[in-house]
Amino acid sequence: MKLKRYDKESDYSYTVGLYPTIELLKAKPELVLRVITHSQFSSVEGLKQIQSHAERSGFPYEENDRLIDKLCPKRDCLVIGVFKKYVSRLEPAGNHVVLVNPSNAGNLGTVMRSMLAFDFHDLAVLEPATDLFSPSTIRSSMGALFGIRFEHYGDIGEYRVKHATHRLYPFMTTGKSELDRTTFAEPYSLVFGNESSGLPDDYERIGESVRIAQSDKVDSLNLAITTGIALHHLYRSRHAEVKDPRHLPQA
Repeated sequence: MKLKRYDKESDYSYTVGLYPTIELLKAKPELVLRVITHSQFSSVEGLKQIQSHAERSGFPYEENDRLIDKLCPKRDCLVIGVFKKYVSRLEPAGNHVVLVNPSNAGNLGTVMRSMLAFDFHDLAVLEPATDLFSPSTIRSSMGALFGIRFEHYGDIGEYRVKHATHRLYPFMTTGKSELDRTTFAEPYSLVFGNESSGLPDDYERIGESVRIAQSDKVDSLNLAITTGIALHHLYRSRHAEVKDPRHLPQA
């Protein structure tokens, strides 16, 4: 198989860096086509993990500086994993994160990593959107892509038809309810807008709009920060009962 630089239309993609590659090997070993290392790769433990996964799953790995330099022109990577692209589906009964036209690979990757950190596993992406399988997105997620379920939709209407039982909570600077005063009825969908334009005004009519309290020093928050705040709030809410002394075992 002759490899070339990443192309959105190709049926394979790359993980760039040790940590995203290890996450790929752990979560999707059946999709791994090949792992390539650079001669400057000095992580003995990392190489042992790659070798161990290769022995169990049967994919080839090799040291090939020229190929890495070809596939990673910025020359800041020492490990590349090659894998088949795949189709994923959301858990119908799960709580969803919905991103409307995300356009920045760094933000999209950070959102996926935050999702895993706060126990969210279902991501709906409304087109047009940046490429989930782009090596830049995967690297920004630190391999979190392989730990979540995802699905693409043409617009919010298509998403609502497929997930009609979900309550929608669009996050907007003009939201009617503050985050810490909002009761989220499951299954719910947390809806976040594009980095530059946010959500259109008509999203206020499709659910209970939510706002995050902030000072007036800035007009809005970054997408990844907004999503992280919301997911962390809900994670703490779900675990509050465990932390409540009234629910702890008595000595």
